[in-house]
Amino acid sequence: HQNFSAGNNENSIEAHIGINGEANLDFLNIPLTIPEMTLPYTTLTTPQVKDFSLWEKTGLKDFLKTTKQSFDLSVKAQYKKNKDKHIIPIPFYAKDFQVLSTPNDIFIPAMGNITYDFSFKSVLITLNTNVGLYNQSDIVAYFLTSSSSVTDALQYKLEGTSSLTRKRGLKLATALSLSNKFMEGNHDSTFSLTKKNMEASVTTSAEVQTPILRMKFKQELNGNTKSKPTVSSSIELMYDLNSTATGTINHKLNLESLTSYFYIESSTKGDIKGSVLSLEYSGTIDSEASTYLNSKSTRSSVKLQGASKVDGIWN
Repeated sequence: HQNFSAGNNENSIEAHIGINGEANLDFLNIPLTIPEMTLPYTTLTTPQVKDFSLWEKTGLKDFLKTTKQSFDLSVKAQYKKNKDKHIIPIPFYAKDFQVLSTPNDIFIPAMGNITYDFSFKSVLITLNTNVGLYNQSDIVAYFLTSSSSVTDALQYKLEGTSSLTRKRGLKLATALSLSNKFMEGNHDSTFSLTKKNMEASVTTSAEVQTPILRMKFKQELNGNTKSKPTVSSSIELMYDLNSTATGTINHKLNLESLTSYFYIESSTKGDIKGSVLSLEYSGTIDSEASTYLNSKSTRSSVKLQGASKVDGIWN
């Protein structure tokens, strides 16, 4: 069953589509056979998989009960008209003749608000998506997509906003977030531009939690031109590969520049430890580098230290 509706009046334009019916999942009952394969560039081989049923072996049979599944789908889009207008003047010069009733301006309607909504519902999963673009004192874009399911791995939420402010210059701000059973992440950034200064800031963080990998990541980037152009960056990473390898990495970068000189410095620190074939191993690295350059001289320095250890083999 499906239905469709659309409308257009002085305030808005909108359309809606709705569908509900049944999906046939009989194809999940077809047994799969995957031959033994050798992984590229290695001597490792994957075992043969024979007569594997996705319906039987993955647990779908237990909570879906039947391969005939009902679903509902809905899509709605709407545009709300803006009664404001942008005026574009048109100069008209006529010296030798008269023109009667000539328009002096072109009127263009201002952008209105746009929204979009999508939903899909079934026994296995429910999906929802909402998107909006709003033209008010600021221009704002927004989206949200999420799912709910009987399987935790299929549940997620992804949300984002972005706004453009036009007061006292331009400023663009963006925020994103993702959450899932195995991963979480956030991103925030701002870019501003005025007559006297340009400034940017970006921060990104992520965390991964899986049976074989745990990882945390953070990155920051900042820059401005207030007194002099400067850029700074930092990256932090921590990881654990199922206890066979754990470690951290830290990297920092700073840059300054004027017409009279240029300066950059960088540092990296890292460590790792773990075990392979009952052998414990560890290692560290520490490096620093800097360069200063002007019209009269150049100075550079580099420092690098490293150490490694494998029990019973070398230190």
